[in-house]
Amino acid sequence: MRILITTSPGLGHVLPTISFAHAARAAGHDVLYAMGGYVSAVSDAGLQVVDASPGTDYAQVFQSFGAEHFAKMQQAQGDLRRTMELALQMFAKVSEPTLETVVRVADKWQPDVVLRTPLQAAGQLAAGKLGVPLVTLDLGMGRDRGFDDMREVTYRELREHFEQHGVAEAPKSAVRLSVTPPSVGPAEDAWPMRYVPYNGGSVLPEWLLDRPSQHRVLITLGTVLPNFGLGALEPIVEAVSKVDAQFVLALGDVDLTSLGELPGNVRAVGYLPLGALLSTCDAAIHHGGAGTTMTTVDAGIPQIVVPQGADQFLNADTVQANGLGQRASADEVDVALIERLLGDADWQANARRMRAEMHAMPSPVDVVDRLAGFVG
Repeated sequence: MRILITTSPGLGHVLPTISFAHAARAAGHDVLYAMGGYVSAVSDAGLQVVDASPGTDYAQVFQSFGAEHFAKMQQAQGDLRRTMELALQMFAKVSEPTLETVVRVADKWQPDVVLRTPLQAAGQLAAGKLGVPLVTLDLGMGRDRGFDDMREVTYRELREHFEQHGVAEAPKSAVRLSVTPPSVGPAEDAWPMRYVPYNGGSVLPEWLLDRPSQHRVLITLGTVLPNFGLGALEPIVEAVSKVDAQFVLALGDVDLTSLGELPGNVRAVGYLPLGALLSTCDAAIHHGGAGTTMTTVDAGIPQIVVPQGADQFLNADTVQANGLGQRASADEVDVALIERLLGDADWQANARRMRAEMHAMPSPVDVVDRLAGFVG
């Protein structure tokens, strides 16, 4: 079986596909990525990738939407359908630099199936043109996001490209892979698949392997948000300075000067694999990105989620609804809430229960076998 994978630009979209790709390769199938942005994350994982948008500055693409679009997303946080529509509009534009190259690669390589992340339109276009099954890999722990049901938004935004290739509509996914644990309630037509975190390789500092005498808590905003400023962290850093615990601030390679002098109980690190960090932590405070949320669930620890946009609000609500922690604004993350994060027995028990439930789901290896049978 030949599997062409295409993702949206961003580590939070690329990394969740790697475990599936490794499982497919280990089973003897051929895997090729065609995508734009973070292509080195794929090649560093030992996989083959074609850069579908060399030279594209995706930070500029996102910034071209301006503050108005992001303000609309903030305002629509209580309206899931409107939030999805705004996300699809934005990611249609983000997909555009990759469309023609992904289609050419698909024409040349002739995959049996195209797998994409939920907002990458290039996968829809390539699968529609070749007439092969489209597989969508969900990224987060929310109930069916319904993007397939709103694929007319993508088609409307990119009509010229679809018509140019004779594709009359954005195709519906033949298979949707859901990493949502059963008790959270994934859609009945999705194939369940265990979320196996992949966060890249790294040379780990030895201190990370030491069990601290205090509680250790991860604080992160993911890989995208820090590039737009660290204002959301200022009240959180102020609060943690008054808590008897060790905090690891993982923001990647960004300028931290806006936060001032960090408290003595806060250790700033560059990039370290999230799974390795969380395996030594007792809790996490984060932005609600799908990969961060899922990797925290895999670690079996409670979490405070401070969502900033897109599906982060859904992830935060899902965490709270399932008793894994709490959704909060940055100003609400005070000493009392952080101490609850470290001491709430119900949150801790629910986090362990959800981890066990997720680990019992079919592995990527099982799902690859099932997909091979489906494709024939």
